[in-house]
Amino acid sequence: MVLKTSHIKYLFGLLLLTVISACEKEYSYEGGGTPIAVVIVRGDSTVSTDSTVIDPGVLPNCPSCIENSVLSPNTWSFKTGNSLLCGTVDTAIMLSLERNTFTFYGPATCGIDTGIIFTVSLGLNTLDRDRIDITATNAVYYYYHTFSPYVLTSHFDQPFMLVITSYINSTKEVIGTFSGAGYRQDGRAVNVSDGKFRFTIL
Repeated sequence: MVLKTSHIKYLFGLLLLTVISACEKEYSYEGGGTPIAVVIVRGDSTVSTDSTVIDPGVLPNCPSCIENSVLSPNTWSFKTGNSLLCGTVDTAIMLSLERNTFTFYGPATCGIDTGIIFTVSLGLNTLDRDRIDITATNAVYYYYHTFSPYVLTSHFDQPFMLVITSYINSTKEVIGTFSGAGYRQDGRAVNVSDGKFRFTIL
């Protein structure tokens, strides 16, 4: 009887895993072409260096994003490799009375089920007066897809640089930059570079 019960539990477990796997949506990119995957062949073959081939860890480019040195209000952008991604900041709020911890987030331009989330600590620095060039003591970064786990995430053991280049207290406008290593679900590190943001915070 014990043997039959353990077999039933095992079969039920397999069935449950199969159903969960079948229902899980893979990461998709809406709004752009399918990226070309790099195929590495073992043995005497060489790896192609064709410029049309992208690093498999790099995210697909968003054709709607235009690279600008100055962002429009309530927007963000960043690059992975030569791919440019961008979106809007629809929420930016202070998380502390001292005005030294905040979060901002918003959807991507090329896919409403994709977006960015930042949680930032400024340590002893506060946004209670006009400020320039404040480096965050801690910045947690997520680039997410609604129907799957986080697509890119920062790791605590790898520094993720976020700098507030300008804060205007009268308008509550925050402008800044970010860069660092974003990690894919399979553990690959992707270089997040040329990150920019501009938003008004409550």
